[in-house]
Amino acid sequence: KKQLSKLSTRATAEASLKHGGLAVLCEDMDAAIQVSNQLAPEHLEVIAKDEENVASKLDHYGALFVGNNAAEVLGDYGAGPNHTLPTGGTARSTGGLSVFDFLRVRTWMKLNDLKSAQQLVTDSMAL
Repeated sequence: KKQLSKLSTRATAEASLKHGGLAVLCEDMDAAIQVSNQLAPEHLEVIAKDEENVASKLDHYGALFVGNNAAEVLGDYGAGPNHTLPTGGTARSTGGLSVFDFLRVRTWMKLNDLKSAQQLVTDSMAL
């Protein structure tokens, strides 16, 4: 409430908090990283003294904004990373919409010499 009272965008922030938005206070950076990886937020901003180190430990997010001037709005609309991002924690298993979502991935195998593939046959039988 103390921070809300100082915001020029108080009404917007209050509405966000009423509809599922949240702020998490952590004891230290390791705890913050753990919470962030669990929440898998759609947007994640890192503003820290050791921002590169912190960013390297983050595994699950839709879009990551690193640095004092890496505002979310720049990434969403200007710099080009993306604005169609995973929500509701789904960043633990998927990323933002990209050109790869429009590509068809095909796999194939060719095997004519069974003798040279005996290790593959043995491994496959074991599995």
